[in-house]
Amino acid sequence: MARHVVLVCPVDPARRKPRYSSTLSERRGLLRSVLTKGLREITKNPAARMRYNVHDFWANVVRRLGYKLVGWPESIPFTNLSNLKGGRRPIEELLHLWNNGTLTFVPIDSPAEVTALKPRSIRQRATRRDLKTHRKQLTASGRPRRCHHRGAITPLTVSEDIDEYLDMDLGAGRRQFACGELAEDPIEDA
Repeated sequence: MARHVVLVCPVDPARRKPRYSSTLSERRGLLRSVLTKGLREITKNPAARMRYNVHDFWANVVRRLGYKLVGWPESIPFTNLSNLKGGRRPIEELLHLWNNGTLTFVPIDSPAEVTALKPRSIRQRATRRDLKTHRKQLTASGRPRRCHHRGAITPLTVSEDIDEYLDMDLGAGRRQFACGELAEDPIEDA
């Protein structure tokens, strides 16, 4: 017979790091977990997630799972809890409504109700983060297409040796024309 041994390491609560940076963040996290846990319990779906965007809520909770959230106050906008204005008051109000049973998930009866709950507003697209910045064109390997210019590559002064060498190169590729005096005068020989 196998025995399962559970090791417990006591942790001093005074030495434990706080999970949240403030009590507001802690209450916000509590509200998120309570709503998500409530949605999972009522739908019996352990993968269900609460959404705080109107369009995502309609697509993932109302249409897919068949539940709506009843009791959300008109004075608090339905948005991401991190974007709520007003400090702890709206978070505490929502927690109070959830604990009283006023804020709850209710099953949707008909497909017509699902259609009626569809948001009337157009979903706002995410904006680009690179506005007013240079967009780097990358190759398939992820590298920039060209090297960045580091300035002039020619030296400020040209030495005499290099200048003579360049003059010789220029003359080597051209057709040579007669220059200087002829050894014999071809007209006098005739």
